[in-house]
Amino acid sequence: MQSSEVSAQESQERVYTALSSLFERMMCAAKSSSMTEVVEADLTFSQFRTLMELGSRGTAMSMNELADAIGLSVAATGRVVDKLVGLGYTDRREDPQDRRVKRVSLTDDGHRFVTTAVDQREDVLRAICHRLPGDVADALTAALDPVLHGDTDYFASPEPTTES
Repeated sequence: MQSSEVSAQESQERVYTALSSLFERMMCAAKSSSMTEVVEADLTFSQFRTLMELGSRGTAMSMNELADAIGLSVAATGRVVDKLVGLGYTDRREDPQDRRVKRVSLTDDGHRFVTTAVDQREDVLRAICHRLPGDVADALTAALDPVLHGDTDYFASPEPTTES
């Protein structure tokens, strides 16, 4: 390997290590505020995840769609939804086009819960950013700008290579 390739790989590993540490610390800080909401509402992780998934979709989901999205069986998802219906956070109704399909959506209380959890997470992340000195915040913004807004989409999945 040539020295420029080694240097590029070392740089990529350094940025991976730095971003991984940053994301881990930010997520830990954000999760701690969300966990307060979960504990106060006496929710399981699966119930919380269900509420957050419904909140992020903004529309009713079938039980099958919801089960796939949260990684549970349809039966387990049904038990989670039963509890959330009992707590007043979700509604479960028949699909108007197909009565065999049950659709789950957030109630007003469910929307308030999700909004509060998201707001708290954002408040934690915003507080971290506000503690950064101006020069560090500017340097971080300048470093991230070409990744987030440049001509190359670094977040796209790489095209599969075909071998002849």
